[in-house]
Amino acid sequence: MKSRLLLSLVLLTLSLSTFAAEEQKTVSVPVIDFSKVKSADEAWKQVENSQKSPTETPKSQEEAFDQLLKYFLTAQSTAEAFVKTFPADERSWRARLIVLRVALKLREYGIQDPNADEQKKLSEILDAPEAPATIKGEASFMKLLLESSTLTPDKPEGFVAFQKTVADYLEKYPDHVLAEQVKALQMRALDADPTSEGMATLKKLAAGSDPRQAEVAKAALERKEKTAQLTSKPVDLSFTASDGQPVDFANLRGKVVLLDFWASWCGPCMRAMPTVSATYQKLHDKGFEIVGISLDQDKDAMEETMKRMNMTWRQHFDGDGWDGKIVKQFGVQAIPSAWLIDKKGMIRKVGLTDDELAPEVEKLLKE
Repeated sequence: MKSRLLLSLVLLTLSLSTFAAEEQKTVSVPVIDFSKVKSADEAWKQVENSQKSPTETPKSQEEAFDQLLKYFLTAQSTAEAFVKTFPADERSWRARLIVLRVALKLREYGIQDPNADEQKKLSEILDAPEAPATIKGEASFMKLLLESSTLTPDKPEGFVAFQKTVADYLEKYPDHVLAEQVKALQMRALDADPTSEGMATLKKLAAGSDPRQAEVAKAALERKEKTAQLTSKPVDLSFTASDGQPVDFANLRGKVVLLDFWASWCGPCMRAMPTVSATYQKLHDKGFEIVGISLDQDKDAMEETMKRMNMTWRQHFDGDGWDGKIVKQFGVQAIPSAWLIDKKGMIRKVGLTDDELAPEVEKLLKE
């Protein structure tokens, strides 16, 4: 677990998903063959060794990307070889999870396209009578992760189903090591949940006996109240942009505006940015504007990314990251966070995905 956490931090620090967003990378991965090893124990040692984070210091971000991509794929192929060679060994269940965990991590960083077999393979683990309960608990958690990635306010029924699945998990695996992460996943979903059922669940958790969960639920309720206030009147926001030019939303009436909270170190932000930039180039002359709110604390990193990603719109930068005044004003808890504002200055969409952006902008431009 520690090595996986370290790897994730390295990936985030180096913004390696930037490379994934720009091009598909391939690296040479050795073929793993356990057909001639003396025992499952010997093979399992290789599986464990493949989980250790790289120790060589990369000379560039691109070299770091190649190094860590090879790490991911080697860990995955070693676990696959163990399953193939020793399917009856109890550790093969752990190896199956390694394979799926790597697939989800590659998907998360945009390095590999989603695989339709992921849900199927997880279901096979959950349906196997011989799979240990701890393994099934982790497989269930991974299914929740996949399900949460499909949630969108435009499909509220998905939130209702997701919360039921979470409740089922916590009832079945209350003491699992991942139970707290499931609760955190539940709260992130409730934060975006537009349904009355979601609001009722938040209020129930806020009044519950779990002090940590109650605190988070109360904060979520406050953010929802803040969002309701923000969407009840035209956006009132003005500042001096990073290029020294004034930005006042009162002067943007008559345009459709995307208020985009982002950062250069944010992998999902960088994966979405090519689509955001393309939409801006296509629709800017028709009345579409973008105003960026950067959570970067390094202005040079922000400006380098703006140049590389063709982000030609104005940006707010104060270097305060999550403590920034505008970030707090809008109650932003995660990025990317996209707020689409109509010609009257009213917020019409919150939590817009890059795939939804162009159609929604075009719809508002016609109003």
